[in-house]
Amino acid sequence: MTKVTNNNILNVMYNNHRILIDKVTEYDYNGDMATAKKMCTVISYVYELGVCVSTTPMVFNVSPYESLVDMHTMVRVWIDCGCPMDCDEYAIARKWDKDSLHAWVAG
Repeated sequence: MTKVTNNNILNVMYNNHRILIDKVTEYDYNGDMATAKKMCTVISYVYELGVCVSTTPMVFNVSPYESLVDMHTMVRVWIDCGCPMDCDEYAIARKWDKDSLHAWVAG
């Protein structure tokens, strides 16, 4: 059995959205670290008269090996673009990278 740990490494508010980036570390059967990945979750808040009336959790689909700085920059651009999912014909969300975000902004 492998062991997995999850540590929050970024928890910030941006434009009525909470950005959570977690580091997921997987260990092999010997207890040695096998891999470390990052996962980015975004929570959108809707306010009415200063009161939060709804939240929407979303996953920012990006490479789990992206650097923390690049992931944080890219997720802010994604939020500014309206959090597009841009799903394919099988309803699978696009995996974003710098080039695809730049194309989305430009086009």
